[in-house]
Parts: sequence; C-alpha cells; structure tokens
Amino acid sequence: MKTNAFDAHAVDYESSLDDPWRRRFADGSAFFIHQKCRAMLREVGDDGAVPHRRLALDVGCGLGPAVAFLSDRWTTIGTDVSHQMLRAAGGGLKVAVQEPFALPFRDHTFDVVFAFCVYHHVDRADHVRHLRELARVARPGGRVFVFEHNPFNPVTQVVFRRASVDRGCRMVAPASLRRTFADAGLSSVRTGYVLFFPQAWAAALERIEAWLQWLPLGGQYFVSGTKSR
Repeated sequence: MKTNAFDAHAVDYESSLDDPWRRRFADGSAFFIHQKCRAMLREVGDDGAVPHRRLALDVGCGLGPAVAFLSDRWTTIGTDVSHQMLRAAGGGLKVAVQEPFALPFRDHTFDVVFAFCVYHHVDRADHVRHLRELARVARPGGRVFVFEHNPFNPVTQVVFRRASVDRGCRMVAPASLRRTFADAGLSSVRTGYVLFFPQAWAAALERIEAWLQWLPLGGQYFVSGTKSR
C-alpha cells in the first residue's frame, strides 16, 4: 500500500473520480457512499444485541463522508493513511491517522469495522494481514465489512479503468475476498451486491435494491464476517 497515494487527490478528489458514465448514475460521490452505508445499516439492523449505541470504525475514510452519514445512527470514527485527506475532511468529524497495517485502537473496541473500496489499493499478498488488523479491533460478535467494485458489472469495469485514482490497480473478485475473510479467521461470511439503480430512482426503489442484494450485477459488492472471539 502506498501511504501517500491519495495525498495528491485530497484537494480535487471529487474531480479525480469524474466520469461521464458515473455522472449518468449519480451527481457526485456522496450517493455511492450513502448507498453502501444503507446496506450496512440493513445488515447490522437494530437487533438489540448491543446494549449501547454502536461504535463503528471507517478504515480508509478519506474525506469522511461515511463517518458523517453514519454518525446519526452510530458513533463513528474514521482513519486514513493520508494526512492530506484527513486535513481536508469536514470539520467536527472524529478522524485519526493510521499506519497501513496498524490501527490506533485497542483490541475488541468496535461493534462494526468497515472499509469502502480500499482493498484494490492494497497488495494482494497483504489482504489477509490487513483484514486481520480490522478484525483485531472488532469486539467478539462484531461485524467486519469490506466493499469493493464489482468486476462482473461492465459499466463499473469501464469507469474503474478510466479513474486516475485507481490507475495501476486491479479489481478484487468476490471469491478472492471471501477466502481472505476465511483466512483472517472471520465466521458467518456472506456476500451482497449494491448500487443497482441510479440516484434519481434510488429512493423509490430502495426495497427492491435491498431484495436484489443476492444478484451479482450491482455496481459494487460487500463481503462481511463476524468476529467469533
């Protein structure tokens, strides 16, 4: 992982993601982040398993949009290896600098730990090492989520190849990520797909989006697992 790779994109991150196909789907990056957050909220639910407000960690939070969105529901903290991205993050957000494979928190701290589109920037040989660090800071029974671009979606493939921020990266296949979860010692591993509908339709079709989670055609996907001990 190149720790300074995102420093150059801190000021113009939104423009570095711009693509005509992406613009047809949504008017900015916030929509993509929010849809992933909504998928996590559906997965975790309010099942009463945690007797307190859930504590969540966003690993690779960038400018902090997921931290801001989730903070209404969970106490959410963000970390990133890029000092410049964190400096450009919105004021009032709880964020901290991290080392690539060392999170600045004690074992068994968080109810939910997640990473949005981080793993295609991490060397494949380091995936298990990275995920074990996410699992380390999750509490027993806590959930770990990793979201990635879906290589089975042809539009996602085109946008990914043209994105300057992803230059030199390769997509991560769901099967590969599921093996990483198993090798990292996480249990109850499951996969779901998100981002089926453009922003203009998303609110009206939210229930259908949730129902289609099994279909491997969404723009992105997640793999989640539970820390057993």
